[in-house]
Amino acid sequence: MIIDSDTHIVENEAIWKFVSKADEKYKPIAVEAGEVSYAAYSSGSKRFWMIDGRLYGRGGQPSEVYGEGTRDLYNTAARMADMDKRGHAVQVIYPSLFLNIVCKDVKAERAAVRAYNRYMASVCDGSGGKLRWVAVPVVRDVEATNEELEFAKKHGACGVLLRGYEGERTLDNPDLDPILAKASDLDMPVCIHIGNASLNYANIENSKSGYRNVLGNSMPTLIAFAALMLSDVPAKFPKLRIGFIEAASEWVPFAVHRCKKMLMHYGLRDNFDNIFAENRFYVTCEADEDVARIAKVTGADNLLVGTDYGHADTSTELDAPGIILRRNDLDSSLTRKIVSDNAKRFYAI
Repeated sequence: MIIDSDTHIVENEAIWKFVSKADEKYKPIAVEAGEVSYAAYSSGSKRFWMIDGRLYGRGGQPSEVYGEGTRDLYNTAARMADMDKRGHAVQVIYPSLFLNIVCKDVKAERAAVRAYNRYMASVCDGSGGKLRWVAVPVVRDVEATNEELEFAKKHGACGVLLRGYEGERTLDNPDLDPILAKASDLDMPVCIHIGNASLNYANIENSKSGYRNVLGNSMPTLIAFAALMLSDVPAKFPKLRIGFIEAASEWVPFAVHRCKKMLMHYGLRDNFDNIFAENRFYVTCEADEDVARIAKVTGADNLLVGTDYGHADTSTELDAPGIILRRNDLDSSLTRKIVSDNAKRFYAI
């Protein structure tokens, strides 16, 4: 049972039909520019969403690989046919827009989040469990988050999205405890996908090439890992699973080593044999990484793999599980865990 642990929807106009009449003034507006822009969280697009006075690229870099309706989920049958061709039993679907959205007005955020979660429920409910999805919380509104996550759990969601920074806060900030507690109570893992919700971080120039700096884009994930590893969050929520998604995994030995040195230096800890297992941390690897070396740090039970289906960037490898399974430098028990067993446990599938 191969589980694709990281795929995407490229959001479409149909989502905003789920914006309530009371929230009509917050409905995202489609905007099209005369030329390609690399601004506004876009990696090269003429098409944007205007939300709460800010522009966001609509994502989904041009690609001829995907059939019509597969990326935006207008045609779920075609998407599932793609899965069948590759032998993938389940896709876990993450958003594109919500990886970087930052609203000034929490009401605008709440309107967009509610519409997205209800759209995902509507298109995935009829998939027979093949299409699972990660819910988006309303980070600044505890009551709305509780409502969203309860709804999502009932409609096939198998995780809760967070970004490496949520506002100007790392994920060990107690302000986020209600989200972590609710996720734990619902047996939904927290999925820290590559992305960012800090305007301060986003405004730092880290590339003049016109393309987003690939390390700059990944660093919030690494910072989140260190913040959580050095905190009491795993102990505070002993059933909570935490995943680090689409930032690759070769950073893990480096990050663990740096955190170990700090903990040892200050006499806070001296045993690091099972850091990932003890903290219930999981991480997605890429098919061409030194997986054997990484597994020595994470353990065999805490690695996942995803294809990034729906996107067309440096993380995208549509045959990633197959490549992992065919690698002759990895033990077959490890590859089975990476493509199947670990994802079942992490997402509670």
